[in-house]
Formats: sequence, structure tokens, C-alpha cells
Amino acid sequence: MSRYFYYVYWLSLLINTIYFVPRLLMNERFNGSVAAVMLGAVYGCLCAIFFVMSMNQFPGEGLPDIFRRFFPGWIRVPTVLLLGVLWASGGSLILIAFSMITLRFLSPETNPAIMLLCFCGLGCFAASFRPTAILNACEIVMLVNAPFVFYILYKSITSRNLDWDSILVLSDYVIRKPSLIGFAAASFPFTGYVYLALFNRIFKQFKVKHLWLIPATSIPMVIVTFLAPVGLLGVDSVGEYLYTWITTSDTLRMPFGFIQRVIFLFLFIYIGYTLLYIAICWNIWAILFTESIGKKTVNIKSHRIPVQFLGSLLVAVATLLSGFRTSDKSLIDFVISWHYFRIVIEVLLIVCLVSLALIQRRQRRHA
Repeated sequence: MSRYFYYVYWLSLLINTIYFVPRLLMNERFNGSVAAVMLGAVYGCLCAIFFVMSMNQFPGEGLPDIFRRFFPGWIRVPTVLLLGVLWASGGSLILIAFSMITLRFLSPETNPAIMLLCFCGLGCFAASFRPTAILNACEIVMLVNAPFVFYILYKSITSRNLDWDSILVLSDYVIRKPSLIGFAAASFPFTGYVYLALFNRIFKQFKVKHLWLIPATSIPMVIVTFLAPVGLLGVDSVGEYLYTWITTSDTLRMPFGFIQRVIFLFLFIYIGYTLLYIAICWNIWAILFTESIGKKTVNIKSHRIPVQFLGSLLVAVATLLSGFRTSDKSLIDFVISWHYFRIVIEVLLIVCLVSLALIQRRQRRHA
């Protein structure tokens, strides 16, 4: 059962290329990005390990169940809703960003409103499924696409166009003090562990094991996604590209492949990853929204409508309206604000959960 946790964790690790993480790091490449990546990797791995070890103290329980035992409703409900909004907005950012990417690189003649509406509809539909169904879909998508992802990463680090001198230039800036946004962006790829806050309910008789896989798989991935664009696009010009890794993939070719330009393979892979990520984020929001209300269904004109569907529909409509008014620049600005908000909530959540896990462990010893 531990493999389902790692599928979701690796999904967040891979999705960071669409989440403007490379772009934010490239903006700070001469102002502490290298140190930010190193510190972010250490911080992210420690947070992931502490979070998983803490959740292992509550087998079969999600974060709402844990909070219900330790906190009164006036603390629990706003906290759960706040976490749900964080997850929902994260999925919405990915959806808006990828709709822009699709319009720019795959289907420029499509009406932007129709494109955004289709993505929102698919996300709303997928979020209404049970968590077990989403985890099964995650397993299939990850296993099918993983060989292609590894191939693209292999092509990027073995390309003739990879300029190691550009990468070595960054060694002059290793000791630069990292900015907060650089650190926040560098730590994002490691945040896939937070989905255990709800999916832990499925692991009733199992605990997540093999925690050494977290640093062993995450750190090399982050290093490659950070350094490969610098080597392929140039240390000076890499900061000029909005979608860093999409442009990076367009420098790669498969002369004997069924698709010569790697960018198309990259985009088709990330369509599946994006929709899956949106489904997970919105599904968690919808479940947390349902538990905050305390009802599974509501009566609307003599029809019983699941609250979970209403929650996913609510965030889909909000995303649709926001997407109509969002430009590339405003989206980047919002992503920066979201990363600030995320890292603060993340630290508070880790401290809270570790404290509750210690209390739980002490209670079991005295029982």
C-alpha cells in the first residue's frame, strides 16, 4: 500500500515544472537559487519524513479525524477549510497555467474560454470520484508515463547542446543568501507528502515504509530540473523564458522517433499529469468541504445533491471566472503569493501534527 503514497508524492515532484518553479528559481539564479535548492531539498525531505512518521501514529485516520479528537469545532472547521482552500487553489493554478500552455503550444486557434471550460469540467468530474478510484488512476498514469519522463530527463542531461560551462557559472553564486521566494519554490517539489493527510484513511492496516525513497528520488530530480534548463538555454538567457521546461524540451530532438520534437511528447505526458493533479487537489478540497459542513447531501428543489460534487463545482466555477481575468504576468504574481502562503501553512501544519503525534504516542504508552 505504500506505493500509492509514493505515486502521489512523485506526481507533485514531476508537476513542479508546470508550476513555474523553474521560472522562479531562474529569476533568482544570481541571487541565491543554488543555496535555495540545497536548503529546500533538506527542508523538504525532513518535512516529508516528519509528516509521514507522524501520520503513521494515526493509522486509518485523516487530518479531519485527528483534529476532531484534539480540537473543538471552532478551531477544527476553519483550519480544515483553510487547508482545503490551499489545496483547491493549488489545483486551480495548475489548471489555468496548463490551459494557457495548451493554447500557446498545442492548439492556438481554440477559444480560450472553451479550453478553460473543458479543463474545469474534467477537473470537476474527476474530483467527484472516491479517493481509492483516484489513487488507482494515479498508479496507471504514473506507470504508463514514467518511462517517457525518464527518457526526456535522460535526453536533457546527455544532449550535445548541454553547456556545462553555463552550469559551472552558477558555482560562483553558491554562497549567496537565498531569497524567501527561491526557498519556497525550491521546497515545493517535496510537498506531495501532504496528501497523506486525507489518503491516510485508506491505509488502515498499513504504514508508509521505505522513507529513504523520499530523498533518494527527490533530490536528483530537483537537481536535474534546475540545472538542465541552464545548460540547454544558457545561464544568461534562461531567465527570459516564461515556461522554462517547455522551452527546454523544445531544444531536444528524437531523430528516429515517431515524434521528432520532444516538446509534443512532453506536453502530452503532462496533460495526464495535470488532470490527475487537479483531480487530487479538488477531491481533497471537496471532501474537506463536505466534512466541514457535516452533511453528505443537500436538498435542492426536491433533489438530493452530494455536497462533495457541490464543493468541486464551486471551485471549478471560481477557477473559470479567475481564468478569464488572468494573464501570464498576473498568474506569476499570484503563484509567488501562493508559495508564501503555502510555506507558512506547511510549517504550522508540520509543527502541529508532530506535536499531536507525540501526544498520541504518550497516551498509548500510559494506556
